[in-house]
Amino acid sequence: MRLRFRGCVAQQGALLIDIFDFWSHVERGTLVHPADKEVFNRLDAAKHGFRLDCLPGCFAGRLRSAPIVLLYLSPGFSPADLDDAASEDGKDYRFRSYAGDQPFRDNSPGAKWLRSRTKRFADYETVKEQFAILNIGAYHSTDVQSFASLLALPSSRVSLSWAQEVLFPQAEAGKRIVICMRSAECWGLDVGRRYGETLFAPHVNRSGHLIRNDENQRLIEIVRNRLATL
Repeated sequence: MRLRFRGCVAQQGALLIDIFDFWSHVERGTLVHPADKEVFNRLDAAKHGFRLDCLPGCFAGRLRSAPIVLLYLSPGFSPADLDDAASEDGKDYRFRSYAGDQPFRDNSPGAKWLRSRTKRFADYETVKEQFAILNIGAYHSTDVQSFASLLALPSSRVSLSWAQEVLFPQAEAGKRIVICMRSAECWGLDVGRRYGETLFAPHVNRSGHLIRNDENQRLIEIVRNRLATL
């Protein structure tokens, strides 16, 4: 299936697909982005490990404008994600979220996970409005079993390209704070480095928590100071 994207712009001889336009082609309640269907048809489900019975999405929160963006690999999975995919509220929220301007929900399946990973930065009321998450992958999984399968998906490549061509330059210029919390090498970043003004790849553990050290404490203070100016 060929898709035409309104948000394509010329980028050094190639086309950069706007991430929000890409996700605007997903209808309410859809479980697989139409651009990913042919790839999934070729892949062995037992090997890729992605859940195709949950609502997809590579980002959450107000990604269009959030001053703080956290990078992860792909959404995790819990049985509550299946309930969310079957509920009318879940379908409505996910469909609205593709525009990139929906705050996090209070009682979403991932709310507890999000609270635990952001509590060192701010209270949850602040996080809901001022933070966003961007994943490479859009599909839920307990653990990514095949990085090759992840990167073969058009939706993953859109996420990576948009981050590298739009989001990272914004962070390097100090317009947003972007923090890679998982799999820095997949994002094209080196762990322990700061790029430009406010693009960070700190030391984290496998669960996506900041490791406690002086460098990360300084990063936390940078985030808090930015939030204090909003």
